[in-house]
Amino acid sequence: MRILTLAAAVVWVMNASAAELESRVLTHYIPQDFLETAVRTEAWTEVSINLKGGVVKGDTIRIWAGGSIDRGNGDQPSQFVAGPAGDSSPASAGSSKGVLSPQPELVYALLFKTDGAGIKKCAIPGKPLEIPVTKNKEKLFVGFNDEKGRFYDNHLGKGRRHELDPLWVRIEVVRTIVD
Repeated sequence: MRILTLAAAVVWVMNASAAELESRVLTHYIPQDFLETAVRTEAWTEVSINLKGGVVKGDTIRIWAGGSIDRGNGDQPSQFVAGPAGDSSPASAGSSKGVLSPQPELVYALLFKTDGAGIKKCAIPGKPLEIPVTKNKEKLFVGFNDEKGRFYDNHLGKGRRHELDPLWVRIEVVRTIVD
């Protein structure tokens, strides 16, 4: 019985040592001023990832986001507010007027893209958006997919002065190491 227990322990240790290990190399919170600029611009805004040596092929960029974006377009502040994943109301579901991407499911959403992965919509709060890095020193861009000419109405948060529940974004670069 002891030999069987010892053999099982040795097999378990050998399997555990060959496992993958995730290491978070960078955690970066995007400043509110930068997010306000990205939401009020009709183009992509580059997010600088200050990592020694840059991101490496095989890394994963995880993006966590929450809060609210008031996209204006109404008579009162906070009339049209949605999270970073976009507006899923029936009124905006058929719209394909987005400047950054005309796809209807990406309208009024915070979008991220890299050179290799293409355009990705922000995940719902509590879930990360994972973008695999396909080449060394790849760049990350952020943008808000609103209608053409409506970007100057956008604000972070909700309420008359937009101080309630402002948009926030945390970026993590995760490197997987295999033993």
